[in-house]
Amino acid sequence: MREKQLGFTLIELIAVITLLGVLSVVLFSRISSIGASRVQASRDDVIAALFFAQQLAMSRSNIQVIISSGSIDVTQNGASIKLDSNFYPLAMPAGISLSASSSNISFDKLGRTASNTIQIQSSDGSFTANVNVETTGYAH
Repeated sequence: MREKQLGFTLIELIAVITLLGVLSVVLFSRISSIGASRVQASRDDVIAALFFAQQLAMSRSNIQVIISSGSIDVTQNGASIKLDSNFYPLAMPAGISLSASSSNISFDKLGRTASNTIQIQSSDGSFTANVNVETTGYAH
């Protein structure tokens, strides 16, 4: 009578190790790209807020963009602009912070402003993006 063998064969071990290796590569690549995609999405939100404020300033007066570490706000006479979905102030995603050379950006009737640089950074500092605001109001 044959004895019952305990354990795994070499082929089974190699298959499991290969599967774990492939899964770990896929998961780690997605985890690291989450930080980058959050920074890029936040950069797009900042540019959209600046463009919205610039367009609004050409038809209204006293429009400002207020930048804090965790949010961006578009205001008129100090009150947040309310859209249909109460869009502003816009909170940044978790782990994303904003900093700017000037935290208040005002636009004139021609859409012009003072030049400014806004930095978007992940909490661990591994991903950053800069938005440069020119005196013409153009943000890139």
